[in-house]
Amino acid sequence: MTLSKRTPPTAAADSEAPADFAQPAGALTPRRMRRAAEILVAARDVFLEKGFDRSSVGEIAAKVGVVEGLVYSYYPSKRDLLNAVLRGMYEPLIADLEDKFSRLQGVRSRMRFLIWRHLRVYVEEPNLSRLVLHEVRTGPEYFQSVLHDLHVRYTAFLLRTVEEGIAHGELRPDTDVELLRSMVYGGIEHRMWGTLFGRGTVDVEAMADRYTTMVLGSVLTGSSVQAPAPASHGHERAHLGQVLNEVRARLDQIEQAVMASPEISSVPAKAGQPKARHGKKASQ
Repeated sequence: MTLSKRTPPTAAADSEAPADFAQPAGALTPRRMRRAAEILVAARDVFLEKGFDRSSVGEIAAKVGVVEGLVYSYYPSKRDLLNAVLRGMYEPLIADLEDKFSRLQGVRSRMRFLIWRHLRVYVEEPNLSRLVLHEVRTGPEYFQSVLHDLHVRYTAFLLRTVEEGIAHGELRPDTDVELLRSMVYGGIEHRMWGTLFGRGTVDVEAMADRYTTMVLGSVLTGSSVQAPAPASHGHERAHLGQVLNEVRARLDQIEQAVMASPEISSVPAKAGQPKARHGKKASQ
């Protein structure tokens, strides 16, 4: 599912939203809802084109074809507009995650899905991803922002995956849940940063497979015990082979020394057979 690019606000959604979520001021009549949707589309386009700091409410109003004061009657500040734009991105994504996540079972299949879906966000919505990473999350107010609340809801699926994996015995009980979440989302963010700015492309399917294996490799039940075993056994086999080679070499040296001795020039006589006399051949 592609992130919604034109998601108009709805009365149901706004009534269920936390108080700090941006929503159009005033009564949500059909006409005001249509106008609010137009303003958000324009705000999204301007924010993506210029970035949040370099955009102005006047530009957004001009794009809609209304006066600047009318925009403020819907959204009291530029930050409220940004919050509404970001909500339009996250809400459909979170709904899509909830729908598909609920059908999956097992820590590996769930983790792979979440990694794959997050990679697709960067590929399908590079402009919005750049806006979130570069324009919004770098600010000191991030942890008190609407975006932070949305991101907590978005990443909650991974926390649930890990916690249930531990409870069901699929993951080690000492797995650090928060650290694993940081590894997944922080690692993908770092890996995709260059892609967002035109430095190469990414095979989402292959990347999701590799990243899932890397993330789960050290926390799956028994992996800490089983993983070193092949290397340890291999070292023991290599050492044993070296010892056997040294023994064989030593035996070869002994055999050559024995065969070269002048005192052992023939096979000893059998018990009860007379010894050959000196000066005569044994056959006489």
